[in-house]
Amino acid sequence: MVHTGEVNQVPGIYRSDCCGVEKSLTVRTIKEATYRTLVPTRRETMRAELVIVLDWYNQHRPHNTLGGKTPDEVYFHRFPANRRPRLEPRSVWPRGSPCALPHALVAGKPGARFDVEVEHVAGHTHLPMVRLRRAA
Repeated sequence: MVHTGEVNQVPGIYRSDCCGVEKSLTVRTIKEATYRTLVPTRRETMRAELVIVLDWYNQHRPHNTLGGKTPDEVYFHRFPANRRPRLEPRSVWPRGSPCALPHALVAGKPGARFDVEVEHVAGHTHLPMVRLRRAA
């Protein structure tokens, strides 16, 4: 989904009317996400591929400039996934470590086993969606 409107001051969200550093970073990310694929020669096919990349960019890709949130979480004022309770595979871990920001609660006990699920948007291996699930 390509967002347009009054929230252009939010960095990292793609809009056709944004400018400057935010736009150049967005364009670079889109180029990196599409350069590994064959470029469609038909306009409709190219447009469909760009919509897929932009949806992934806004819905699934966390952004450092947004504090690890996705553009959709910021734009639609959703609770960010990086603040939800998380699985912690280490039984002993540095709770106060500054490299573990933002701090999120641990779901269950530390040292939990989990499975990693990786899906790809529309079958594109360069557009991953990664989920952790508690192991049975």
